[in-house]
Order: sequence, then C-alpha cells, then structure tokens
Amino acid sequence: MNKRKAEEIRRAYTAKRGEIIARLNAFKRVRNQDIWEIFAELCFCICTPQTRARAADRAITHLKETGLLRNGGEEEISRALREAGVRFHRTKAHNIILAREKIGEIRKIILNNPLNAYEARELLVSSIRGLGMKEASHFLRNIGYSKLAIIDRHILRNLLELGAIREIPRSISKKRYLELESIFMKTAHKLGIPSDSLDLVMWSLKTGEVFK
Repeated sequence: MNKRKAEEIRRAYTAKRGEIIARLNAFKRVRNQDIWEIFAELCFCICTPQTRARAADRAITHLKETGLLRNGGEEEISRALREAGVRFHRTKAHNIILAREKIGEIRKIILNNPLNAYEARELLVSSIRGLGMKEASHFLRNIGYSKLAIIDRHILRNLLELGAIREIPRSISKKRYLELESIFMKTAHKLGIPSDSLDLVMWSLKTGEVFK
C-alpha cells in the first residue's frame, strides 16, 4: 500500500469524521420517510452516470418541488433533466417513468419485506432499468444500507493511487465489480476506516466535499 496516499486518506477521515457520520445518519433516516422520498433517491442514482452529482441532485429536487416526479410525463421530465445538466436526459427520463411504474415493487423490496443489502441489490439490478451494480449500490447506501461499495471513477482512482489495483478497468462486469468491491473492503480494513465512511472520504478527496 502506498503509505503517503494512505496517510492522506487517514488525515482526511480524521478531519471530516463528524461530517461523514452526520451524512451517513442522514442516509439512514431516508428509509423511514415515505416511498416517494425513497423513490427520489433511486431517481437521483438513475441520473448520476456520466453526470455530476450536483446536477443530478438539482434535477431531482426540481422534479420533487414541481410534482413532476410523481405525475410528470416523459417529455416534461426529460426537459427538466436537460435544463439541470443531466446527460442522456431522454434515456434517463424514460428509465424514471419505467421505475415509477414499479413503485410497488420498490416498496416491497425496501419497506414491506426488507432484505439484506446484497439481496436488495440483486433484485434492483434485475428489475429496474438504468440501475447497474454501481447505481443500485449507490441508491441503497443513500437510504441507509451498509457494507456495499460504489465503484465509481473516484473510488477507482483512489484505489489505483493506493496501489490496491494496477489499472482502472475500461468496463466492469458483475464479476469484476464484486472483485473490486472485495478489494475496497479489504482496503478499508487495512486503513482502519469503516467502509461506508471510506467511500465518502475518497469521494471528498476528488470532489472537495462530502455529498452523496
């Protein structure tokens, strides 16, 4: 492990520990809210691929405030995504509409019959268009599930700089995602930082903030 990078991460965790814990506690509270708040987090994660998190958050906040998240048509949602800066807005608007049609299924997975994180992720990936392993992990983390890794470019760059991986893969199959998730968990253990906190630390090192 690259000692200099490891110390950088440990120092960042020490400095931001209170903020990180507050953010993780906020995630846990989302699952106690109504299904539409949970659905909003799912839609946020549908919007994040190749889009800045702040732009995705801005789009979903607008959709919630205008009622479009519950009742908007595909064109209206697509326009709102585009205006917020969400890439591939048409495809993502279509995926949001499809996900909304499965609100009962989402409720069952998350609220009526709560599963462990890995079981919930499997069901979400198989049933919700626009949610791959990364997006499903992100959604579940954002509503309070733990022990999942969000293998995005920020995490991969940190793992590379630590020497935990040799290169950043161009594409990630399900099998490779699980391998990288295992590497991430082992790295968290070596650093002495809880895995859920390490994700936010690594993200903040690349973006300058603790967000979601």
